Amino acid sequence: MNAATGATGATGPAGAVGAQGPRGIPGETIENVFASFLDFSDFWESQIELPLVPSVPDPTGTITNTTLTRLTLDPGYYLISYSVSCIFRTPSYMQVTPTYNSAAHLETGVYFATSANGSSASGSSHFILFVPDPSPTEFYLTFNSPTTATDGAITLAILKLNRLP
Repeated sequence: MNAATGATGATGPAGAVGAQGPRGIPGETIENVFASFLDFSDFWESQIELPLVPSVPDPTGTITNTTLTRLTLDPGYYLISYSVSCIFRTPSYMQVTPTYNSAAHLETGVYFATSANGSSASGSSHFILFVPDPSPTEFYLTFNSPTTATDGAITLAILKLNRLP
């Protein structure tokens, strides 16, 4: 036979707080690696590599200028973001193509066509680039057009991503 259960009593006072457990090893602070580059008010002729003047340099040496138009990126993942603009005196087009990992990459390029005199052309691209071990890669942007562009401007930002294995 089961006995009937009575009403629940009042909650008693809280017990003492226990001792703090051991602390783990402090984590490593990961600093961001980044750099930015620009060019403005420039004349661009077809098949030139666009100038990449350092705006915010990378002091770690992970992202470096090797020439005025070429950068070297150490192995790893990078977020690349760039925009370009220019003016054409006559109807024309521009094609800006990034080269990295020893190949031109139309899929991450910018293309813009104009149909009037004095038109501006602009575009931007944003992508993640992987540089495989063991060697760094050269990165540069090539401008192509049947006519010369005036007032060419470019901004380029590169952020090295901290990817866990």
